[in-house]
Amino acid sequence: DRGRSVGKADGLITNAPGVPLVQRYADCTPILFYDPVQHAAGIAHAGWQGVVTRVAEVAVRAMQEAFGSNPAELVTAVGPAIGPCCYEVGPEVVAAISTSQRDPDHLFSPSPNPGHAHLDLWEANARQLRDAGVHQIEVAGLCTACHNDIFFSHRGDKGRSGRFAAFVMLEER
Repeated sequence: DRGRSVGKADGLITNAPGVPLVQRYADCTPILFYDPVQHAAGIAHAGWQGVVTRVAEVAVRAMQEAFGSNPAELVTAVGPAIGPCCYEVGPEVVAAISTSQRDPDHLFSPSPNPGHAHLDLWEANARQLRDAGVHQIEVAGLCTACHNDIFFSHRGDKGRSGRFAAFVMLEER
């Protein structure tokens, strides 16, 4: 469907050269996927809800099913997102993450506010990639709230924010 938008989606995959996959972000985590063997690519949007639904693992499985990708051969990147330094979440998010993740305590750091915690989206998504069998994972480690001079940040800009985009596209062979 070249030239057409697919609307809202937390993940997109393709093996069609010349088709850019684009998503917009403010504080959520961009995850990029490339399979150099099957010549396929993907992109995912993973905020706390994407972590709960395990969107990183779902994208890896989708590439396996659609293109025969081997997770061990995928090259992935976890892009800039709000960091654990700035991402305080409330009790409902703590509960959702705690029930959906293996060993969730290592994803949280203390908050001075009772019932709240700081969530590490970078590690949560990198862990899901590792759990899916991915070995090549680059984590940008750039906090969008701390670096709102170069990235838009919903929290850092107190809700008055634009978006930055991530994209991946396969070249013709």
